[in-house]
Amino acid sequence: MPKHSSCKGVSLSIVDIKRMFLLISLCLRRFKPVSFVAAISMSLSGFNLSATTILGMDIDEIANQAELIFEGEVLVRETRQDNNTGIINTYVTFQISDIVKGEFNGDSIELKFMGGTFQEQTVQVSGLTIPSEGEHGIYFVESLNLDFINPLLGWSQGHFIIIDRDREARISTVDHKPVIQVESVVEIPISIKKPRAIIEGNNQVAAGIITEAGPSEIDRALTSDEFKIRIKQLLKN
Repeated sequence: MPKHSSCKGVSLSIVDIKRMFLLISLCLRRFKPVSFVAAISMSLSGFNLSATTILGMDIDEIANQAELIFEGEVLVRETRQDNNTGIINTYVTFQISDIVKGEFNGDSIELKFMGGTFQEQTVQVSGLTIPSEGEHGIYFVESLNLDFINPLLGWSQGHFIIIDRDREARISTVDHKPVIQVESVVEIPISIKKPRAIIEGNNQVAAGIITEAGPSEIDRALTSDEFKIRIKQLLKN
């Protein structure tokens, strides 16, 4: 009889766990090597498998490789389990207020993020931050046609939060560091350019994004309009 891992009323056989891990491993193969190095931390009601690391990118790459860049607000999140694979995903619907790059017809968009809780079973991908309901931000979407564990290019590197402060919309990173400047690094000679680093997926920024240390400096952050202007300038380079 197969051994089971049981937590919070959920019983999973070792065969079930290996099957889930195999399915996720197959998904990982679809990632671009530029943005994704390896590994996933999956928690099935407390069962952890490993950790997530990705390759650091620069903001020029993020801006130019993203198929769609938009400003929007999260309307709703819904967690579903795929009937064929058993993989749990969270579907996030955004109200689009501005398109910075790309072509998209419609005033809302649904993006799929791997993970979530469905009928007391939880799959958690380490390093993946799923936008919360009511979140207002600017999002760099890798592809409108392909499925990824995280649809945002570079994970946290393509995910920015808009904070309303004294009637001004200010830009911060996912971990609430104010963004005070966006600088192109494409013209830096390779001989002196910092090599790509392996980073955590949930709290790192792309090279060229200059931040303050903590959220108390949000008044110094770029406004959302200033940030979008800087991104559009990168697209012209």
